[in-house]
Amino acid sequence: MWINHCAQRMIGVLVLTLFSLVQSDVWAQSLTISTISAGSSSGQPVGGLGGIAVDAAGNLYIADSQQNAIKKITAAGILQPLAGSSSGASGNSDGTGANARFDGPAGIAVDATGVVYVADRGNNAIRKITPAGVVTTLSGQQIGAGQLSQPSAVAVDAIGNLYIVDSGNYAVKKMTPNGIASIVASIHTTYGWLNGIAVDGSGNIFVSDGVGPYVSVGATVGTNTIDKISPLGAVTVLAGQQGIFGAADGPGASAQFNEPMGLAVDAAGDIFVADEGNNAIRKITPAGTVTTVAGGGKEGFADGTGAQAQFNLPEAVVVDSSGTAFIADSDNKAVRRGIPAANTTSPVRFINMSTRGTVGPSTPMIAGFVITGSVSQTVLVRAVGPTLQQYGVPQPLVSPQLDLVGLAGAHLASSADGINTTNVQSAGALVGAFPLMIGGTDAAMVISLSPGAYTAEVSSQDGTSGSVLVEVYEVP
Repeated sequence: MWINHCAQRMIGVLVLTLFSLVQSDVWAQSLTISTISAGSSSGQPVGGLGGIAVDAAGNLYIADSQQNAIKKITAAGILQPLAGSSSGASGNSDGTGANARFDGPAGIAVDATGVVYVADRGNNAIRKITPAGVVTTLSGQQIGAGQLSQPSAVAVDAIGNLYIVDSGNYAVKKMTPNGIASIVASIHTTYGWLNGIAVDGSGNIFVSDGVGPYVSVGATVGTNTIDKISPLGAVTVLAGQQGIFGAADGPGASAQFNEPMGLAVDAAGDIFVADEGNNAIRKITPAGTVTTVAGGGKEGFADGTGAQAQFNLPEAVVVDSSGTAFIADSDNKAVRRGIPAANTTSPVRFINMSTRGTVGPSTPMIAGFVITGSVSQTVLVRAVGPTLQQYGVPQPLVSPQLDLVGLAGAHLASSADGINTTNVQSAGALVGAFPLMIGGTDAAMVISLSPGAYTAEVSSQDGTSGSVLVEVYEVP
């Protein structure tokens, strides 16, 4: 996969840099980690993260368990409130947006229509949120077999079946789109606690079986396995050793985990595990072979590839249609992005294109580019104006606005909606882009795009004229 340029009213000089990529087998298994949002962004602070989900449009949904709220990160990286108190107050009430109340929301999932489901652990309930932010409650009777007890995770399959980890009852439950509820399996383990859930395209269900909520991470008890439930309800251990803590990679029964939490399944059937106690993201093949694809061992906060990346108690993971992973890095209060090697392993890769020109009140600048191949690609797009002062460029554009447009003129994202500084800085550091001026009004966004043709359109927000540099980087 690589990105070519196409000329669409291009102004200035276009620069392409190509390189040959030599990779090892270890690198090929790794994720390259960058930070999307941390601490606070766009006026929306982030507390402790409990769960994460992604929809077909690339929007992320996060369960903020400390602030008792559900938040949304748009495909362009802007963090927005979706539902729950803006003050972090807990409660148990339905309503729209900030009028709804949650109590320690944990796992989260989104269906094909954009409806979000939340395991509201403190309220022993499953909550449903429409795209407009309207919150309602699914009762324990609706889920089947009586009341829920501390539900920790939810998952939705391709046809809309809802799966729930009913942790306090040591059960996995299912509700069909027409409301028929059943118990899929009961999993009783000594000192164990069911934490995360995922379902593959064949109807197999995967559950992380870790340490109970009243046993500290690193204790000498706990199950620490990833269990598989067949479509017929048979429960087997896919990977890990019951009652054994560790970080060993290898075939199923040889592998070890340390408090496995959230799970996700990609299109190939590989399972990703947020291995909280190991501060790592692990990957399990359908046959049960385990590898560590990011982080491992030492807690910290660092971007990078494979073991260079650092986490602090990663709580949940989700994978989009292109194989990009998104991680709820709980104690770092951050959302992290993990780009797989499969997206960047063609022998020749595009690294950067840039062009400089002049933008006026009625004369925008439009740069075109094409993504080829079969998988989506994450790109950093920048319209640099004020920062050009530091490089001696005369009369830079004071206030550039960047709009990204797809085929047939479809508007995809705009810097006018806000800029996630953390997202832009983290991606910029990974690709080697020069830093933007702190506090400046340069425009930028990080976004994942499917193969196709796109234009980056730059206009003047304040009606003045000036020079602007348009850049597109492949990440990583």
